[in-house]
Amino acid sequence: MENKMQKYKLNEVVWVVLGMIFVASTLRAPLTSVGPVIELIKSDLNISNSLAGLLTTIPLILFGMVSPFVSRIINRFTMTGTILSALCLLFIAILLRVSGDVGLFIFGTVLLGVAIAVGNVCLPSYVKWRFPLQIGLFTGMYSATMNLTAGLGGGLSYPLSQLTPLGYRLSLSFWIIFTILALMLWIGQFKKNKSQELQTNRASNQNIKAPKIKLMKSKLSWAVALTMAMQSMIFYTVIAWMPTILVDKGLSPTTAGYLLMLNQFSQVPMTFIFPIIASKMKNQKLLVTIVSLLFVIGFSFLFIDIYFFWVLGMIVAGFGMGAGFSLCMMFFSIRARTHVGSMTLSGFGQSIGYFIAAIGPFLIGLLHDVLGGWHIGIISLVVISILFYIVALQASTDRYVEDD
Repeated sequence: MENKMQKYKLNEVVWVVLGMIFVASTLRAPLTSVGPVIELIKSDLNISNSLAGLLTTIPLILFGMVSPFVSRIINRFTMTGTILSALCLLFIAILLRVSGDVGLFIFGTVLLGVAIAVGNVCLPSYVKWRFPLQIGLFTGMYSATMNLTAGLGGGLSYPLSQLTPLGYRLSLSFWIIFTILALMLWIGQFKKNKSQELQTNRASNQNIKAPKIKLMKSKLSWAVALTMAMQSMIFYTVIAWMPTILVDKGLSPTTAGYLLMLNQFSQVPMTFIFPIIASKMKNQKLLVTIVSLLFVIGFSFLFIDIYFFWVLGMIVAGFGMGAGFSLCMMFFSIRARTHVGSMTLSGFGQSIGYFIAAIGPFLIGLLHDVLGGWHIGIISLVVISILFYIVALQASTDRYVEDD
């Protein structure tokens, strides 16, 4: 009887983990798949460069706008129910984005930003609620999935666009397959956890406002939010401008795209390993130092006009980007005592983080226009890496946001 119960619990955990993995697979690829086909989108929709740039900025702005309100939605509709609703919205958004003219594309992009923002906030909190003793392991699983599919989104987008007359519409709609699989798996989680989550929400309803009041005054919450901001600014600046920087150095657009994909894939092992290590440490100052060095060394290699060092730089910087992202996800969990605190900190941190991150690609483009040349882009990435080190050191101290 005991063996049957253990087998049942193991099967349940397997389905939960599969659900988390497929939810995570939908949170970056729909964004990274746009860049490689942006010229095809511009030509088909007859839009300007500025409007094309807005297509990549809209989701970041929506992340910042929506994230603070996710905890209220969860408290009302449960966490699994909120994730399920976000997946349904994502399904609609992906279809709208490829179904018509520029108006539908922009509207679909807005809905996409809302759906992904909800998923971004929910997953760290869900891990803390569902697996409080294995936060590092399961954070690593979903973080690695996000980075793996981000790389696939960037790497497969252009080849998929060449397969059929549908062009970029096929490559952007391809990710609806993962959304459908995530929906199928998550419906079961919603049915199983609904009553338990409603009871938890009722029990913590009186306390849920406490972290919200403290966050704006908490040095720790601001340190976590600014760490998220610097990490995200690096990621989205690399996504937006690194292919252009490499082409400016003499590479073909195809080779530059492959190096960007290599950078994305390099993040995967670090996103899995670092949360496990971080969860076993009282503070994460050593890990923050390692991540910052990987950033600085990786981006500095791009100053050397030798192809080998460009490849090495993209790999080393990728290690830093993967480790930095997973540390941010861990901070949302381990810098709070409860899943309610984690949920609130996650919403606050991602709101501030993405608003600031949205400035990065625009600012570096502006600096290029004013000063000329792309060395300023590499210098900017090194400067942001140093800022990451300063704020992440504060976020890595062993304390909780509820006590700050």
